[in-house]
Amino acid sequence: MMTGCHRDVVVVPMLVDVNSALKLSGDNRGELQKVLDYYRKENPDSLKLKAAEYLISNMVAHYAVAGETMERLKRDVDTTLQDQPRAVKLMFYLVAARIAKGRGDYTVEYDLHKITSDYLIRNIERSFEIWEEIKNHYDLSCEDFFEYVLPYRINDEPLTEWKDTAYYHLYDFYKGENMGFSLSSYASYVSAKVNTYYGFGTFKNQLSDSLFKKYRMDCIDNAYSTRITNQVFGIPTAVDFVPHYPTQENRHYWTILRDHRFVNSKYYYSSTPYTAKVYRKTSFINPIPEDKNNFIPHFIRDPYKMDVTEEYENVTNLEYKFKTCRPDTKYGYLCVFNNLAWNEVAWSEMRGGELVFEKIGRDIVYMPCYYDGNSQVFADYPLWVRLNGEVESLVPDKERLQKLRLNRKFTYNSSGDYCGSVIIGVQIRATNDLSKEPYDSIAVIRHYNYMAYDTLHVNTTKKYKYWMLTKERYSYPEFASVKFVQKGGDVLNAASTFTVDAIGKMDKDGLLSKNIFNDDLLDYGTLPKIAGVEFEKPVSVDVVKYITRNDKNGVYPGNTYELLYFDQGEWVSLGRKVATTDYIEYDDVPSGALYWLRNRTEGKEERPFTVMNGRVRFW
Repeated sequence: MMTGCHRDVVVVPMLVDVNSALKLSGDNRGELQKVLDYYRKENPDSLKLKAAEYLISNMVAHYAVAGETMERLKRDVDTTLQDQPRAVKLMFYLVAARIAKGRGDYTVEYDLHKITSDYLIRNIERSFEIWEEIKNHYDLSCEDFFEYVLPYRINDEPLTEWKDTAYYHLYDFYKGENMGFSLSSYASYVSAKVNTYYGFGTFKNQLSDSLFKKYRMDCIDNAYSTRITNQVFGIPTAVDFVPHYPTQENRHYWTILRDHRFVNSKYYYSSTPYTAKVYRKTSFINPIPEDKNNFIPHFIRDPYKMDVTEEYENVTNLEYKFKTCRPDTKYGYLCVFNNLAWNEVAWSEMRGGELVFEKIGRDIVYMPCYYDGNSQVFADYPLWVRLNGEVESLVPDKERLQKLRLNRKFTYNSSGDYCGSVIIGVQIRATNDLSKEPYDSIAVIRHYNYMAYDTLHVNTTKKYKYWMLTKERYSYPEFASVKFVQKGGDVLNAASTFTVDAIGKMDKDGLLSKNIFNDDLLDYGTLPKIAGVEFEKPVSVDVVKYITRNDKNGVYPGNTYELLYFDQGEWVSLGRKVATTDYIEYDDVPSGALYWLRNRTEGKEERPFTVMNGRVRFW
């Protein structure tokens, strides 16, 4: 990256040289040339000239989201937040750009064609002022300055001058000259001050546009807003991200300080699941595939990302060879399973069908692929990279068949054990007169069936009008559904539901009691002192069926399921079945494969799994 920070020798990362960038800028070349001439002739400064070259050479793929939706949302931000620092507005320009792109209603304006010399010079000058100001607190390296303070752009927001001094009234920099702040303590200090007065979530509610109102902020917004604040104060902050988790759904973004005490350690990742690849958003361009004949996945085409997996994971290299592929196939890709599909997380050059994926996470199931035109071609079998780095192909053994009994389609969640443990001790009570306590004790819940229905047999033949759950200890039992069942399996229909809180207040047919006693497993209610049902007349009950708060990823009677296994580059179906109980069974299943149980009736969370020594492991 940088070999030093002398005024005359600075090496910066530039895959595209300055002259090539100027040629690509078209009619805007004069504006960029003015910046270079300014630091060469009008105000000579070798380091600022290098800064200008760094920004110009690395802006060739940068663009701003534009279009009608973007302009509409930007007007709302400018009007509503007109008295706020420009850094606050920038946070919401980023949100507006995400909304516009999500709607597909946008155009792009490339920085090379739009940026002005005045804008670029002011950004460089203000960035160097920030660098000088933070020297009262810590020594920011030249490398970190170029990468994390100098850049004018966060992602794809409209160009705006956001590095103003509006935040600086929150703290007197010179007063802290001898306080001996470390980078991390200084960042914490700034964060506490800024968040006190400029909480990101506070302003979202002030915006009037319906698209802002419906928008739900997530980890991406939080990461970018933190980086903006830190960059204004000269704190080198990286946005790192997992594009696709390999053992759970979705992706994740977060920020880290470039505190070099923690580089190449798992310090930053202690509370995040292990993963296949971790990348860092960069201000400089990184190598990407170039292929005019075959499709390149959108994520892979982004040049502003750098592989930092080694800073987080124990990595290994994966060698693979496709048996057959077109001789002109230039690239292969490595996928993980996420959100019901194989998604690319890495790429490699291919020669004669052979390729090497470097620095990938271990104990993960991968799928190599390449593209033939726009068609994705998978490897014959998934690859399990074991914890020790050894690779095992998950090949179906059609000579060694097995019977599978499956009761879930998605990764087991440890919260299910907690939800189960807190219902232990809940009592079933009954009465014909709610005004007279104590109520008759019928049974006690002493076990749970993870996130599936469990049954509690009732040892009484007496008939009661009111049947209820009562909390006997300090805890927060949560139920998704409770049913009262007679012999033969007939579920009794209640006339009404009710709860009674700790001070004796009753709520009849309220939302809480409905959530506890209805059939929707994604609804749940936290048991107050009492929750119960009222029948039109006294009834006898033989079984109480109950299920704790859960993710509704079990097997349920009446739903249609399909079991698949991966073989010869595709998923092969073993047929569809309608469940009649809380599990589904398949005979004559090839062993040793990667499997996928699909609920064809409802739901969207599903993970592939293997079966080893009779135990299911979800990936």
